[in-house]
Amino acid sequence: MRCSPPCRIFLALALACVAARASAQQATPPAIAPKDMAEERAKVLMAEKRYDAAIQAYQDLLKASPKNAVFMNMIGIAYLDLAKMDQAKHYFASAAKADKKYSSAVNNLGMVYYHQKNFRAAIRQYQKAVAIDPNQAAAHSNLGFAYYNSNKFVEAAGEFQKALDLDPTVFERNDRAGAVVQDRSVNNHGRFFFTMARVYAQKGDAAHCAEYLRKSLDEGYKDVAKAATDPAFKDVVNDPAVQEVLVRAAPSAPAESQPASTHPGA
Repeated sequence: MRCSPPCRIFLALALACVAARASAQQATPPAIAPKDMAEERAKVLMAEKRYDAAIQAYQDLLKASPKNAVFMNMIGIAYLDLAKMDQAKHYFASAAKADKKYSSAVNNLGMVYYHQKNFRAAIRQYQKAVAIDPNQAAAHSNLGFAYYNSNKFVEAAGEFQKALDLDPTVFERNDRAGAVVQDRSVNNHGRFFFTMARVYAQKGDAAHCAEYLRKSLDEGYKDVAKAATDPAFKDVVNDPAVQEVLVRAAPSAPAESQPASTHPGA
């Protein structure tokens, strides 16, 4: 049966209303749950480094989720950045106990000991963190720094290598954002930079190797020239950037003695 003109007009209007209603529903963003809003606010406070306010925000969230390891960990990070080590240690330990597979909290507990220069205890925590999650580059990096500051240079280089294998940019980022805290403070910067140059050399990364050799030389490290004969540098030693640093580092040849003046009448 054919539809009359008034009928067609009515049908067109009805379809237009349905389409408009559907478009309006799509344009309206879904409502955000109060809990999600509270979490976002806490994250923003952390990003803005308003640590006291962030602690309060996460503590409010913990009232509703008293066993939430993530919230405890973030409170610990805020206290760590406020240099309140006892409180930081408490919350990291609580987070690790609440979720035994939460490697971030274990890593961050190690960071407390690292800041306190208790490197032996830091190493134990970092080792636990990488045992829980072997794919966490930051934990391997932290373990390397703890080894380095314990004068375990071979072990340190091994962990740095693992960190770079997992994340080639792990040593280039300077932010402290996220759930895993990193620290790169070391004793003897010159030797540390040489160690890093060696690690990059073994990866065949001549650019970063030269950069760290240059830093080591600028820090006054006396053994930079040894890279010329160190087997670890064999794949990059002929790179022009590496050679430029090695030329600077090479010991100066002793000046040849000049013959005495034989001017007449001297």
